[in-house]
Amino acid sequence: MSQRLFVRILTSVLGLFCAKGLIMPCAAQGPRGYEAYTAWEQLPRLRLGVKSHLASSHDRSGANDDYSQYESPPGLITDQIDAVVKTIDGPGLIYRFWMPHAIARRGFVVRMFFDGEQTPRIDTDSASVMGGSFGYFAAPLITTCAGGQVCYEPIPFARSLRIETVNKGYVAWNDRHYYQYSYLTFPAGADIDSYTGSLTLRQQQARSAVVSMFENPGRYPGPDSPAAIDVNLPPTTIETNSTVTLADLTGPGRIRKLNVLMNDANDAELNGLRLQVYYDSNPNPAIDVSIANFFGAGRQRAPYGSIPLGTLPTDPNDGFYCYWPMPFHRSILIRLHNTTARPIIVDSARIQYIGAPIDRDLCCLHAAERTSTRQSGQIYHTILSTTGRGHYLGDLLYVEQDANSFYMLEGDDVITVDGAEVQNGTGLEDIYNGGFYYNWVAQQPDEPEGPSPGSATRPLSGILYVDRQEGIARADQYRWRIADCIPFSSSIEVKVECRYARAGSRWTSVGFWYELPHLIEDLNNDAIVDFSDLAVFAKNWTETNCGRCGWSDLTGDGSVGFDDLRQLVQCWLTACSIANPPETGPSTSPAGSPGS
Repeated sequence: MSQRLFVRILTSVLGLFCAKGLIMPCAAQGPRGYEAYTAWEQLPRLRLGVKSHLASSHDRSGANDDYSQYESPPGLITDQIDAVVKTIDGPGLIYRFWMPHAIARRGFVVRMFFDGEQTPRIDTDSASVMGGSFGYFAAPLITTCAGGQVCYEPIPFARSLRIETVNKGYVAWNDRHYYQYSYLTFPAGADIDSYTGSLTLRQQQARSAVVSMFENPGRYPGPDSPAAIDVNLPPTTIETNSTVTLADLTGPGRIRKLNVLMNDANDAELNGLRLQVYYDSNPNPAIDVSIANFFGAGRQRAPYGSIPLGTLPTDPNDGFYCYWPMPFHRSILIRLHNTTARPIIVDSARIQYIGAPIDRDLCCLHAAERTSTRQSGQIYHTILSTTGRGHYLGDLLYVEQDANSFYMLEGDDVITVDGAEVQNGTGLEDIYNGGFYYNWVAQQPDEPEGPSPGSATRPLSGILYVDRQEGIARADQYRWRIADCIPFSSSIEVKVECRYARAGSRWTSVGFWYELPHLIEDLNNDAIVDFSDLAVFAKNWTETNCGRCGWSDLTGDGSVGFDDLRQLVQCWLTACSIANPPETGPSTSPAGSPGS
């Protein structure tokens, strides 16, 4: 059979499958708008063609004057003058607008022109937006926290967006214009309608769902499921250098909840007990992080509830919780490992999962714990550096130095995606939606936690501990990028400047991201099993010398034939469709069985 005839026949057959509804197109860009928060189980879906950006007032020269800098005119501006903050080609969505509290209340102009129009659809100021008096923009999607103010109301644009402001002539310190706009752009033709100033009934309902999510951190953010199965670990003592298995599942499926209860654990135990997660029998863990750093627990940190992760669940008997969706394609192993020299007591633990086919473009959750001690001349602490395809979700960052100074918070975050810098921030506390050293300077007394707070937590960001005393300054913080996640198709590097901290300062971070496991049926390595893979396969049809047939030998028998074709087609069918899923879920080994 010729390659051309082969492709024609298979195209006809697979076209028939599509017509019969057996193959459905994958949602390659993920949910948008308010649904980017509430479609919780779609969070792991690969974002093909979606790009993340940050428009900020960072110093383009690399110095530390991270204010009153714009797209046009360039450079540090000290005069009262009209300025273009950013010109963006769409379609896209702004998901986050941040300013320091003390700066936002000065009423900087916020003017937005949509789709090439000459009249702005948004013509207001920062005091109105951040104060919750502009249109339908209101709490809890607008909030004040530890010296910062942030707006999470999505602002869509169909073709383009131009953001303008008026720089204030520099008279006082609070004339400095600090700002950040986090936004995503989508492939041309994406179905996005520009902001109109009002919400449709459907959008109102979607916004109400987000409001409920923001007002109930600690509650599982996804829908209930009667098919969910709980695997419980009873009170257990984990001996030194020993491991207890929480779940050992054969997939496909999805972890919904992970809970660990350790009521009387001390800091040494929380630091010494590690959560480990393995996918698809890979000997290298995708997650290997201490309980303390994974959940943000211990070390005088404030109990908190955020949307995906925290230490204050709705039911206190649940203990620490992780609600990040964790799909697995073939298998998943979750366990706790005691690295200390003493036994550790775990009061209880629970894994809740659903066993069912999943789309092939759902990524697996990863987390990386990194610790560094700053050396003289060191510029960055790296939170994440990895290759692959997926999207970044945010991090917890723990910093302390032997000096009674918060100058360590001057460092910017720098994020590079697929070899190109996409984000450069304006200061460490700004990353986490705070401002002016978490309201320890330029203090705003009308904030919920007041001046010099020891902590301030919100659904998507917060400070778990901040203080400077007895020659030590410390700040522990978190931020989650859910709607404004950062997609990458080949690589990502996330780092934060540590150059302003003292030599010897301690930096520990836990970065969270989704990453797509490689599928052997994805012959052209583009994350989708489709006609292009079929074309690659056809080039090697009937090949018997598989030193030359690459990945087309799916069965590994040394030739490319109908068995390989059957596997490719079956993957195609299950990759983009969950038609007629089996009623039985994945097999599981009982939780609590000790391992080595």
